[in-house]
Amino acid sequence: MEEKDRPEAPAECLQCGGKCRFHRHGSYERYGGVTGEERVKVKRFLCPRCGRTWSVIPSGMLPYWSLEVARFEGHLDEESELASEGARPPPAPEIERVCIRRAHKRLSERTNFLCGLLGQQMPLLENNGLGCFWRALRKLGSLEEILVRLARDFKTSLLGCYRSFRPHWQRVPDSG
Repeated sequence: MEEKDRPEAPAECLQCGGKCRFHRHGSYERYGGVTGEERVKVKRFLCPRCGRTWSVIPSGMLPYWSLEVARFEGHLDEESELASEGARPPPAPEIERVCIRRAHKRLSERTNFLCGLLGQQMPLLENNGLGCFWRALRKLGSLEEILVRLARDFKTSLLGCYRSFRPHWQRVPDSG
């Protein structure tokens, strides 16, 4: 494994404060697409000081969603009239359209929350529609860049406030 592939511990780690490098600690597979036919390997790393493990999903994947970042970004760009005049993407199979609709609904529910997080980084919105929100958000970069910013700076993602983004001392055990 190359040194650049190994992430460093995040600064909020109580044990090392981000001053040590992770050790490779195996991997697991997850769905790489909405059909469930493709599988991708997700690398896991271990912090040698605190013993926590961290998973790093491959580029182009949404956390906890099988929908590809590029497909969702293309859909939102097209819907918000940001798509270039080039060739349109191929039509999505039914299962992908369902997944896009679910992600679209989730994003619609989170626009106020995300605007609150990003504050002055977001241009003023003309209205409360998702298209307007998406056009403003895209001024901050590509969807992949936005996902990295949300995870790094705010410990959240575009479609959810996932438990795994919180430091381990703030996580509430699942009841059930």
